[in-house]
Amino acid sequence: MKTYLRNEIIIIENAYINQIFKITKGHITNKRKTEIYQKGDYLFLDQIFYNPYTLDEYYALDMVAGEWIDKQAITMAYFPILSKMHQEKKNQTELLLLNDPITKVSRYFYFEYLNNKTDSFYITLSIKDLALYLNISSNALSEALQFLKSKQILDKHNKLFNIINSNLLKKYAYQKDW
Repeated sequence: MKTYLRNEIIIIENAYINQIFKITKGHITNKRKTEIYQKGDYLFLDQIFYNPYTLDEYYALDMVAGEWIDKQAITMAYFPILSKMHQEKKNQTELLLLNDPITKVSRYFYFEYLNNKTDSFYITLSIKDLALYLNISSNALSEALQFLKSKQILDKHNKLFNIINSNLLKKYAYQKDW
């Protein structure tokens, strides 16, 4: 188990990748802040085979713990994880193409609802990190959350989110985005 402190560099840009990193605690981002990885995510699993050099510098957003896994230890068991990572990237790309914050936030929570297969789930990202992930301001995110709460679609208790009306959430998630 390897630990990193806040703002500590995990790996530098253009470093050779011969291991993947499984995060067991904390959050990691890249220098450009286009990705935020959290507990349960694997760093470099998506690129270790086709581009074995890091595209950016990665560093810890908070206290990070995890384990480095050698390339030779990667088995077929990792392919469902790779598939899930691909789906999450596809979902994020779809979210980034949207303009309306309410539609964007609704679709994000609808994706979470589908992925978790439950009405209640924890979002470990802070409001600032979630806004960064969705490419909207923290104020726009807060207003969208307040709107969804006022329509009795979503309820929030700290980091626990409850979907009250999944049909209405789906309606706002897929409304026309002007």
